[in-house]
Amino acid sequence: MKYFRILNCEHAVKDPMVCVTNLKDLKIDRNIFRICKEFTGSENIKFFAELEEDDGTPDDFLQNTEMVPIFSPRMREAIEGAGITGIQYIPIKVEHYNKEKLEGYCIANVLNTVPDALDIDKTIFWNSKSENGKLYVYIPSIKSEKVPDNMDIFRLKYDARFVTEYSTFIVVSERFKSIIAKNKFTGIGFSKNRTE
Repeated sequence: MKYFRILNCEHAVKDPMVCVTNLKDLKIDRNIFRICKEFTGSENIKFFAELEEDDGTPDDFLQNTEMVPIFSPRMREAIEGAGITGIQYIPIKVEHYNKEKLEGYCIANVLNTVPDALDIDKTIFWNSKSENGKLYVYIPSIKSEKVPDNMDIFRLKYDARFVTEYSTFIVVSERFKSIIAKNKFTGIGFSKNRTE
């Protein structure tokens, strides 16, 4: 089985909308959406075009300065319709520069995680380590036999040698990737992992 990392801001519309957010005002760290746990916080999360020049056409995978995964209503519908599970959809407010609201967008909080799937020997790391000597993954090598057959979206779980407990990137299956391609969703691309 082949797996891919989601890339933000790929295959975007010609003049994409780029949003900022009120997460800091709400005292919500963006990393809360990277730890594979259900989110139970505020219902007042907002993403919006702060500047007129950033107020273009919204992508299906909405571009934002915090790199939080946000799905359009039609992207969510296609993913759910295909029976892909392991995502908590968190409703948010999305607004154009002129305050016009976009309905149905949601944060895609990935709940699936796979421990022991990273092949340390074949993974490519950043050349430098963090200040405390911990590792950054550049191109992961995934042991596909560790990933359950029905898991189409997940984050890798790391051990104490790494900067973060969970991967900052989202990993998806060929099936997930094919749904994106078939529906021509914008704002999202894929980079192939090294897979065993």
